[in-house]
Amino acid sequence: MTRFPLLRTLRLLTRRTPWRTVGLALALLALGGCAGIPSSTPGSGPATAIDDEGTGTADTWYYLRFRFPRNEDDEVDRHLDLLVANEVVAPVLAANRSDIRLWRFHRRWPRDETGHQFSFIVLTDATTLRRIDSQISARPPLRRLRADGLLREYRIDVARGEDPGALEATSDRNWSLVLQREWPHFIMGASRMWLGLVQAEVARVSGQDLYARYADASEVLDALWFDEGNHALFHHLSALFGYRPLRVIRRDVMTF
Repeated sequence: MTRFPLLRTLRLLTRRTPWRTVGLALALLALGGCAGIPSSTPGSGPATAIDDEGTGTADTWYYLRFRFPRNEDDEVDRHLDLLVANEVVAPVLAANRSDIRLWRFHRRWPRDETGHQFSFIVLTDATTLRRIDSQISARPPLRRLRADGLLREYRIDVARGEDPGALEATSDRNWSLVLQREWPHFIMGASRMWLGLVQAEVARVSGQDLYARYADASEVLDALWFDEGNHALFHHLSALFGYRPLRVIRRDVMTF
């Protein structure tokens, strides 16, 4: 019996079926990435989920969560993710980058108890985590979001499982173990690229009000994703895997 039956099936399909598209190359990967992030533990307010007496010598995955309410129109203010990433997280990330082994962003806003949440996920030690937490809490843009009623909660959660510091600890358990372990490197690069795009666009419209600036940047990134994501991202990832067939979830309107 072959070790990877799916790969054997795909080889057979390739011999019989012509290759039609590379535009869907990230579909399952992106969907699985969202599923791989565990939900926050229940809590009533900001709190760092690390032991006060911890020495901070072992690397662990931590989730720095920023939760937002829906606006008066019951819609999600997606641009607040960009604002937090650039105005709150980016300076702290730059100051502590040498002490962070891996990092990434995650965005989500289903209509559930958690709701709209932006996460900065880091693999680091407890001492560095405390420093990051302190620096983030002191950022003026975060204080402004609170004062304006746009930040519902800021909290820190720890990865669950037997080894919360393992490379695969925050990956989707439905993936093969080798993919779980390599995926954090991929998504860190993608997060770095996304942050760079945010910074470039915000700098272009720096004369506007803070919130308007990020709302405009969010719209520009939406257009960039729509127009250029297929070739710049999907196509080239497909090329790395040799343009092989990929099982995807098909919908009338494709989302990833």
